[in-house]
Amino acid sequence: MNYLFDKDDLADRTQAAIKSLAKNKPDANFTEFAASVIFDRLKSNIQRYRVYGPYWWALKDVLRRMDYNVGDETDSDMAGKYCGSSDAETLVAADAFYLDMSKTKPVNNNTWTLDDRKPDYVLYDSDMEERASVADSTLAY
Repeated sequence: MNYLFDKDDLADRTQAAIKSLAKNKPDANFTEFAASVIFDRLKSNIQRYRVYGPYWWALKDVLRRMDYNVGDETDSDMAGKYCGSSDAETLVAADAFYLDMSKTKPVNNNTWTLDDRKPDYVLYDSDMEERASVADSTLAY
């Protein structure tokens, strides 16, 4: 199970999400809005970054470029594989994965089977883990 979205399906999902937001908030920029929703989710529990699984690194890159304080650590191989063709698609893919996985995986899960022939992928972002270990940690930007 590699958790990769079909490119056409992801494009369709993204266009549907953009249209839905435009209908409900005509002046909102989809990428900015989606990033803020995801960042607010992370602010309420930093460990939730783990639920984004292999999509975390591409999502983190989008958040970082939008000036959200998520640190600089990256995994460029994973970010290059688990992303969309645009920031909007990356946000949609990461959020869809998160919403699906949050139904079955606990927040502390950081292990993902991406290929049955390889060892499980372990997601560990020291930027986020260090913040999670501080009792009153916050994600300020």
